[in-house]
Amino acid sequence: MNMLSRIHDKAKPIRLFLLVMLVILGSSVVERQLMNKVTTSVSSLYQDRLLPATGLFELNDLLYTKQQLLALYSGAPTAGRQRTRSQVAAHNQQLSAIIEQHQATYLVGEEKQVLQSFRAQLHRYNALEARLLATDAPLPAAQVAEAARQSQRLHAELSQLNQIQQRVGQQLSQSSLATEGSSQLLSNFTIALLLVFMLAIQHALLTSRHPLVPKNMQNFHLN
Repeated sequence: MNMLSRIHDKAKPIRLFLLVMLVILGSSVVERQLMNKVTTSVSSLYQDRLLPATGLFELNDLLYTKQQLLALYSGAPTAGRQRTRSQVAAHNQQLSAIIEQHQATYLVGEEKQVLQSFRAQLHRYNALEARLLATDAPLPAAQVAEAARQSQRLHAELSQLNQIQQRVGQQLSQSSLATEGSSQLLSNFTIALLLVFMLAIQHALLTSRHPLVPKNMQNFHLN
């Protein structure tokens, strides 16, 4: 019976040690998942928020440039009109490339709807613009005014996309900070728990006749 009691006492530190290892392993896995989430959030802020926001500003500038070229088209000479058509065609290619890049990023549902509306509106504006640039006669005032109204709608939808970008970016930033805080809290909790386990292991060692305990301490028991 005494032998079984000794085996039981010696098994206590081993069980506590295994428990410590399980806690360290579990906390390490959870903390790694949290850090991966933070890394993903930071990457998303750059890839899906910062870069597309820059593209929105470029789209806005290109639309203003096209609007100015159209306004100057009527008074331009024949050679100047051909150059204007070439410039507008180049701007249209840039617009399409930026929109494709923007669409390839992560978009929330509201962004997808606004972007789809923007593309449809841009298609209508480009069709009207092409008809106006195809004539050498003075541009009809009504069609010029309609082009200006459609251009304003495009700028309004770009502004709406920019507002969504900022809102989603702030949400990602807050989520990243919250995850980082949770990781720090878990780390502190793990350290505190390890200290408790170490004290428990020390207690188990000192209250058992373990071979590793010095002889002068084998009869020492903690209450």
